[in-house]
Amino acid sequence: MDFNITAAEEALVHHVAALLRAGRSPTDDELAEELGGEVRPLLQSLLEKGWLVVDEERELTLSVIARTAVSSRRDAEGPQ
Repeated sequence: MDFNITAAEEALVHHVAALLRAGRSPTDDELAEELGGEVRPLLQSLLEKGWLVVDEERELTLSVIARTAVSSRRDAEGPQ
């Protein structure tokens, strides 16, 4: 896993995490529709770096390590 992510990638990770907490499991197409097509290279990069995982229904989720990193950061920053 590559822990070197850009600010835009980090924002996208937190966005996906928020959607997952809300009970949504977005696909890449849904995120592109919601956020614009420019999100696709960010998604690809996060997949390659090991932050996102795609299941058999093409739904995105955070990898185990990404979930830990996001929850640890949230704990450090306080309640969101």
